[in-house]
Amino acid sequence: MSAPRTNIEKQERDHKPSLLGIRGAMIFGALMLLGVFFYVIINGGDEDADAVINTDQASEPEASVPAVDPVEPGTNQSQTNDPSSIDVDDNN
Repeated sequence: MSAPRTNIEKQERDHKPSLLGIRGAMIFGALMLLGVFFYVIINGGDEDADAVINTDQASEPEASVPAVDPVEPGTNQSQTNDPSSIDVDDNN
């Protein structure tokens, strides 16, 4: 089913301000993208920026972190093989 009265020239004339606004917004967006692109390119070689050093530390142990026992001293019973040192709570 088509519209009963289609006059493309009249519709184009009536919607000319809207179409111009849409074109203007598209041009503005393109100019903003180009501006951001050139801004990034120009400032990409900034001498004052901190250098990013990618070092592979997976093969090296971390020397700055000391080995810490997650359990308080004397309470970790899994390190001893003596069954008499295991405390059993009979108050159930």
